[in-house]
Parts: sequence; structure tokens; C-alpha cells
Amino acid sequence: MIELGPATEDEMVLAFLRAEVDSPRFREMVSSWLDGEPFLREDLIRRADLSDPAQNAARRRVLRSFRGYGADSMLFPGFPLDVTWRRVQLEQGDAGSLLYARWPEWVQLSLGSRRVTDGAKNGASNPNVVAVANRLRLGETFEPLIAVEGLDGTLILVEGHVRATAFVLHAGLDGVIVILGSSPSLSRWGLY
Repeated sequence: MIELGPATEDEMVLAFLRAEVDSPRFREMVSSWLDGEPFLREDLIRRADLSDPAQNAARRRVLRSFRGYGADSMLFPGFPLDVTWRRVQLEQGDAGSLLYARWPEWVQLSLGSRRVTDGAKNGASNPNVVAVANRLRLGETFEPLIAVEGLDGTLILVEGHVRATAFVLHAGLDGVIVILGSSPSLSRWGLY
């Protein structure tokens, strides 16, 4: 893993929303929450100003409403508030340490191991994974994955399960960018 430097919580929230606003599975839900904000969607997502506290607060509200971030619910039960974020670039040797969050769909795809590499072996017929792998073959780029650092050195996905699986199917994880969170209390996260 190559360290690329610090990241902020606001950068993580923006990357999360950018990834899911274009997702066929989540775009309608994200859009409905964005429509309730006093900013244009384009301003909050495409032309985001990370130095604007009001925009950052709006994006956090959307992620809170849509995924439970900061509300101790949905995708984030027990997620600590003291997470420090940074950017890293994965190397080929990191593939075995990247795990899915403890979500039933992904645990099942990996046959219980939660390893993305195992999920990729079984995910070659998953239509969402295949669609992203095809987009990768066409040269499309994607938002960074979002993960947290396990106490045992594993990296546990928070956002980007389909993309991570498609990366492994397409060409591996070498060069993939991750916004990575660390906290001594991450093991309290319900999907850890």
C-alpha cells in the first residue's frame, strides 16, 4: 500500500455521494435526498466546493439521511466519530487483505470469507459487477473506494463493494485509490 497523504471527512463524504449518485442501484434514492437540499445537485456533487461549510454540511445531511452516517444507523451502526482519513494506493499484494463489510449479500458472495478476491471468483455472473467490469474495460474511471483499517491489518470496505469486485475481475487492485479510515474503536462498527 502506498501512502498518498491525508484526506478529510468532507472528501470522504463527497466521494461516497459521487460514487452512489451514478450507481444504478442507488441513484434515485441519493437524488431524492439531494433534491431536498438548498443547493443544486451539480453544485453539491459535480462542482463541489470543499471549502464551503454549508455545502459540506448539506452533503453530510444527505449521507446521514441516505446511509445513516453520523446517525449510528443503517450502514453505520456503531461507526466511531474519531476516524482519521487518508488516501492510499493499493498494490497487487494488498488484494488478499481487502474485505467486504459484514453485509449478508457480500458475505454470501465470498462464501463467508469476506475477501473481495473470493467474491470476484463468484461474482462473475452478478449483473452489477459485470456492468462495472465492462465500463472498466472501456477505460472509465471511478471514485476512490472507501474503507477502514482493521485492527489486524485488513482493509474493510465501507463503500465500493461492486467496484472493488469488478476491479479484481478486470485487472486486479494494483493502482486502485482508497480513502482509508483509521480509529482505535473501529471494531465497534456493526459491519466490521
